[in-house]
Amino acid sequence: MPTLRTGLANSTLQRVLVVPFVILVLCLAGVIYWASHRSGESAGREFSREVLLSMVERVNQATERYLQGARVALHAVAPDPVYSPSEHSFTALEFDDDLSRLEQRMWVATGFFPTTNDYVYFAGADGRFVGVNRRPDRIELRIQERGGMPRNVYSVSAPGRRLGIVRSDNYDARSRPWFKNAVANGKESWSAVYTDFTTLEPTFTLTKPVYASIGANGEKTLIGVAATDLSLKQLTDFFRSLTISRNGIAFIVERSGAVIATSTNEKLYRLQDKALVRLTAEQSESPLLRQTYANVIRWQQSGVSFERPLSRAFDGEEGKIQVGATLLRDPAGLEWITIVAVPRSDFIGNVAGVLFESLAIGMVAVFMVLILGFSLLQWVLRDIRKLTRAAQSIGQGEPLEPLNIQRGDEIGQLAKSFQEMERNLRTDKLTGVLNRESLIAQIDFRQRNAADRNSLKFTLLFVDLDRFKQVNDEHGHDAGDKVLIEITRRLKGTLRAYDDVARFGGDEFVVYLHGIDNQRAIDAVCEKLRQVVEMPVDTGGGLSVQVGASIGVAGFPADGSDIDALMKVADMRMLDAKKAGKAGLQRAEA
Repeated sequence: MPTLRTGLANSTLQRVLVVPFVILVLCLAGVIYWASHRSGESAGREFSREVLLSMVERVNQATERYLQGARVALHAVAPDPVYSPSEHSFTALEFDDDLSRLEQRMWVATGFFPTTNDYVYFAGADGRFVGVNRRPDRIELRIQERGGMPRNVYSVSAPGRRLGIVRSDNYDARSRPWFKNAVANGKESWSAVYTDFTTLEPTFTLTKPVYASIGANGEKTLIGVAATDLSLKQLTDFFRSLTISRNGIAFIVERSGAVIATSTNEKLYRLQDKALVRLTAEQSESPLLRQTYANVIRWQQSGVSFERPLSRAFDGEEGKIQVGATLLRDPAGLEWITIVAVPRSDFIGNVAGVLFESLAIGMVAVFMVLILGFSLLQWVLRDIRKLTRAAQSIGQGEPLEPLNIQRGDEIGQLAKSFQEMERNLRTDKLTGVLNRESLIAQIDFRQRNAADRNSLKFTLLFVDLDRFKQVNDEHGHDAGDKVLIEITRRLKGTLRAYDDVARFGGDEFVVYLHGIDNQRAIDAVCEKLRQVVEMPVDTGGGLSVQVGASIGVAGFPADGSDIDALMKVADMRMLDAKKAGKAGLQRAEA
């Protein structure tokens, strides 16, 4: 009997101790799980918001650069007045409307961005017309003299070199909507989207009316209209090349709801009796695009402003959808809305499953719940905070430090994808150095964060390789790639740790020299760069080739206050150096 009573007592005591302990364990694990889940959702929400803001801003900037290319091409034909700081006034440049000289300008203009701004033209108020169109299969010169003569289209190889006539047509540019729109506006402006009669693709045109000097009575005399076309297909191709996320999309719409470009694969227009019928956001095949657009319009109608990038969320078919949106305004009259939408699950992955495992561990023992649960939570949040800071750094143009996230779950995959995306956005795939956009972003970051902007000094060197085309033509592109890789290695090895080199495109590089504005030091660096570039390059198989370098120099702030101005100055000086080098070579050969 004593033994039985003792056993019952022990059993009761065991129940008294174990049951509350188990309840405590369950409650504690539940509280930890609830708190952890809420913290994870909060961190995921903050991270997705920051990433969306960064994404939409980068997409907007890339689109603005795409539109800016048209403006650069147009201004090469019809430059803006030049500002004189000493006189605090603008001086208009005299416009030469001689067709042969305009043709030469258009060759230069279409060469800036030949894949997008491949057609630049001028229509005179007297009926004359001249345009250069760099088609994929040939280069066309379209020219028409005054007097109602037909417009002739020639196949050409260089300015003034006509290979043969392609066709003639009865064309009067003055009757075209883009011409009338430009004259009516009286300033640089974009036309409405229309169907290009040659390609049958949706196109819009940037136009700029050109006037003679203002007379005594204040009236202006129209000389003509300069213009360049942009195809919506090219803008859509650019959007489809973007890496948003596994299920995310990016798109641009007009105020009317007509879709300008989208990362989805649907067709944005159709021709009905040669009339252009465009896709609207409400008609999209993508449920995510339709839902996102409807919510953006609803937010606007409720008074939300998208003048600056804004991130919001709504409940969609795929759960919480994080949206980033902002207005894209162009000085020539465009007003579009740039929108990026990503399901929040694309960001936080299976964090809920990981937190559920922490609950299961907590049920084993209070100590394990507290230690392992807390450690797991900190591990998750630490990496999410790293990714959030990295997203902020990219958005602000700061250099991205190594994330050091070694994980095999969705957050680890997101970190790898994030680093790959950042690497693709910032570096040139072939040479591994900065690309053009990244260099510009880093220079902008330095300018923004300089203690005194006037004390910031740096020099840009625009380096163009001479005889590189000959290497490609004679030995193939593999040999050319090896030359680019080796020249890049030499340039980096020649510079200081706080200088930078970026591949500008093709065989062109830009070197950033921090804190250097002394001409003697700049000349020394240029000479050293020429020497390392001109050293023979072994391309394999016993083949050695040699290239040269033409270098243009621009210094901040002496040669310009913004990066675009500095790039133009350095590019022009590089071209001058290249011309001078070729002239010297011809005299030597003579």
